[in-house]
Amino acid sequence: MKKIKLLTVTMGLCVAASLFAGCNNGTGETAAASRIDGGQTQISVETSGGADNKAPEGGYKFTYKGYDVVPGAEAAPVIKAFGEPKDQFEGASCAGQGLDIIYTYDGFKIYAYEENGVELIDGVEIEDSLIDCNGLHVGDKLDDAKNVFGTPTQEDEFGLLYRSGNTAVQISCDSFGEIISIMYRRIID
Repeated sequence: MKKIKLLTVTMGLCVAASLFAGCNNGTGETAAASRIDGGQTQISVETSGGADNKAPEGGYKFTYKGYDVVPGAEAAPVIKAFGEPKDQFEGASCAGQGLDIIYTYDGFKIYAYEENGVELIDGVEIEDSLIDCNGLHVGDKLDDAKNVFGTPTQEDEFGLLYRSGNTAVQISCDSFGEIISIMYRRIID
């Protein structure tokens, strides 16, 4: 079995909740959360077409405002669709030539990298408890993740890892087993 290199990320503090966001577990069903009167959250489930950024067969993807954020796909169409990020960080790549880029939006971050002059999505990290990922939220317990995603590929005291195709869902937790981030990312073998 190939070793799976886990991506280390810095956890950030989310200031504002997103108005409309969703995640997808690769089944084609997208769960979307939106704010309604009284500050309540409404959840809806719909089938996602994802014309331009289809997840690899059986892969995981994050869906936001009808756009699929697919690890390994070109970043430009997604970044253009989401508009100006709240913050953007660029630095020399640790893994090779080019840049590593982090786009920060309300409730999530998109990690990208440059390869042969093209910016590609490395992953997306969900930090907002209002963003529904197929019934799973930041703040839930690890047992909730197992109920949603099933048996993990890997499990340790830091969380769970689910692998499908060239993508993965990495669920990080604190020492009490509470989920602190959900990350959809590409697999680095």
